[in-house]
Amino acid sequence: MGNYKVKVHIELIECDDDVTGHEPVKEENGGFAMTISGQDAVSIDKCEQSVLLAAHPTIRDAISKHLSEISKKKRSKKPEQEKS
Repeated sequence: MGNYKVKVHIELIECDDDVTGHEPVKEENGGFAMTISGQDAVSIDKCEQSVLLAAHPTIRDAISKHLSEISKKKRSKKPEQEKS
């Protein structure tokens, strides 16, 4: 089994969107995002909390997909191993 690279990309971008509250919203690209107020954006604690809230479902989704792919690989290798 090969090694795996874990990549994380986080952006905090000024926007005119409405504040989404404290729940991340799934985006078309598969990631999750949330819009925070300008007041929260200048607080390190509020920024950190928002990043963690948005990251959690992203992490869970990525790990789920990863483990599903590994499971598929293992299943597709079993018939080959039985022939040997």
